[in-house]
Amino acid sequence: MIGDTERPYVYLVDGNESARVAYRRLLQPLGYHIDDFANAEDFLRGANLDAAGCVVLDFHLPEIGGPELHAKLRGSASPLAVVFVSEHGDVPSAVAAMQRGACDFLLKPVREQQLLDVVNRALRKSAADAVQGRARRAVLSQLARLTPREQEVLQQLVEGVHYDRVSSALGITKRTVEAHRRRIMEKMGARTLPQLLQQLARAGWPARTAVAIHDQAH
Repeated sequence: MIGDTERPYVYLVDGNESARVAYRRLLQPLGYHIDDFANAEDFLRGANLDAAGCVVLDFHLPEIGGPELHAKLRGSASPLAVVFVSEHGDVPSAVAAMQRGACDFLLKPVREQQLLDVVNRALRKSAADAVQGRARRAVLSQLARLTPREQEVLQQLVEGVHYDRVSSALGITKRTVEAHRRRIMEKMGARTLPQLLQQLARAGWPARTAVAIHDQAH
């Protein structure tokens, strides 16, 4: 039996109670952790936005609409994957939703097998995104431990600047540059430069300022 902490989260957010009941009846036997909400406000208060999962989301919710809720999830870097459902879908809305990262856009009444397939695909995507998010946060946390000078040296080295030029640009000796490099590698837990570059790529370096690194790590 799947433990409660291992059960994937599936959230049903739809103002139509009959639709929520139908979705729950279909998905419940698969062992998912299912919660349903009649509106976006209740969902934001009751859902675990930091855990992997899927949101079956009505496009035309009252107050906070489906697209607006999706934007809030994206803005908070939530790993939850969104599957839109709509009674009055149109091609431009569907295309826009997919371009903003939705897993799919389904028209009501939703076919059962179609919903099962899409939810399973969304859960796999969300699980992968959650892993990447944890890795990214770990790297950002390590970057935040670097001193401002170490971040300057790192920026130069990542851009392929030779020790001589780093020394000249920062007004320090080559020996000091090497000392900074050793401390950077130690703090980042990297043994080689290629390994360090892989870590940095996960965090989006170097297109970040030191302040942004520190802020996002917390």
